[in-house]
Amino acid sequence: MRRSYSLLVAIAVLVSIVLLLTTVGSLAQLYAAVAVVSPLLAQLVLGGVVLALIAALALLARYSWLFLRPKRRGKITLPKTADAVAAVSLQAARQQVEQIEDEISRQALAARTHELTQRMTQQTFQIVVFGLGSTGKTALVNALIGEIAGKVAATIGTTGTGASYRLTVTNETVGDKEDRELLIVDTPGLLESGVLGEARANEAKVLAAQADLLLFVIDNDLHRAEYEPLQTLIRIGKRSLLVFNKSDRYLPIEKEQILHRLRERTRGLLKHEDVVAIAALPAPISLDDGSQVQLEPDIVTLISRILDIWNTESIDLMANNLLLQSQEISEEAKALLNTQRQQQAEKIIERYQWIGAGILAATPLPVIDMLATAAVNAQMVVEIGRVYGVAVSIEESKALALSLAKTMAGLSLTKGAMKMLAVGLQANLATAVASKLLQGVSAAYLTRIAGKSFVTYFQANQNWGDGGVQAVVEQQYQLNRKDEFVKQFLGSAIERLA
Repeated sequence: MRRSYSLLVAIAVLVSIVLLLTTVGSLAQLYAAVAVVSPLLAQLVLGGVVLALIAALALLARYSWLFLRPKRRGKITLPKTADAVAAVSLQAARQQVEQIEDEISRQALAARTHELTQRMTQQTFQIVVFGLGSTGKTALVNALIGEIAGKVAATIGTTGTGASYRLTVTNETVGDKEDRELLIVDTPGLLESGVLGEARANEAKVLAAQADLLLFVIDNDLHRAEYEPLQTLIRIGKRSLLVFNKSDRYLPIEKEQILHRLRERTRGLLKHEDVVAIAALPAPISLDDGSQVQLEPDIVTLISRILDIWNTESIDLMANNLLLQSQEISEEAKALLNTQRQQQAEKIIERYQWIGAGILAATPLPVIDMLATAAVNAQMVVEIGRVYGVAVSIEESKALALSLAKTMAGLSLTKGAMKMLAVGLQANLATAVASKLLQGVSAAYLTRIAGKSFVTYFQANQNWGDGGVQAVVEQQYQLNRKDEFVKQFLGSAIERLA
């Protein structure tokens, strides 16, 4: 690139020297010719010409610089931190949600974006307690917050719905005197029986996917029913601790053996220190006098690990979680918007297919056919583009419509459509009437295929894909020639055009 630029500069300098010498010679001849009449006049003429040349060269140099100088690209400030990336993603999701017309869907997604915005503003660290039923999840929540947060029982299904507990904590372990907000969420158990149990399990999975830190609670060795959801959550980016609860039921050597097996099974998923043994609600001890003493929860190791993660990773964990959830909202909004746009585009296609059909049915002349079809398709492109947020000029729409028309002609779709529709029309109408309507119905059918092809084009960000326009048209033709659709289409055509 530099060599090419240097060569151009050298050529420009050489041409400039030649022009300069030629100009000097011409000026000398001019001066000599005018000086014969009047030396003063010659000087004035020469001065004017030189000034004009200087002005012209200055103007040329200015515009050459404007043309040749490196174009300055707009300064784009990229987010540098995880929380900044999450904020940008959340803003994009919010803008998509605002475009949704369905009131219920829009309000539901808007509520989720508002919740994420609040969490971002308040920097709330969310811990979700998750696992099979009857593993002691609620007892662990009680132990963590230091007060009774829910009913604790041995039966499965005690926690019927997610319960959240908001705490304000002053963490002095690292000299941070500022209060920070902690949200602990208790979830229903997995693998509960019945439709209600399945619904509660699904709710638990949704809550787990929203965690900044996940406490996956078990009460024995890790079973497949526990390993698979744990693996899935870790792979989608959930920071997790595997909590071996009720460890007081085992002898010390048995406890260490189970811990060792758990760490071996989760190697590659969890760090060694992320597998901890606790007793959230130890079994009471019977005294000699027959009374029982309830021991304090043994969760020191777990709390220490939680605080360590909170102090060193919480900002990034919250940002990554917010990013993940905002992307999920964005995907849901995108799907709703796509459905909404398809419905709007369908109405446009239906309107234009009958407009074109009416024109051609009324004036079945070859030249009129061609002009009317081109005009209908071009205007249809403009409106479909508008639905997908793309401003298409009339020149661009004509070019797209012409390209599609050539493709359809090259594939002989017109003849194929007329042959297929003629059979259907004759089965419903007299031959004479069917023949009269055939051209209009065929035009409507082909306009529909064109419209559907344009929808595919705009959905793919104005790209026909690897197969090009031909592949898209062929696909739409095959989709719109199914017997059920053709029968319905002919019914509408006869009703509108007969």
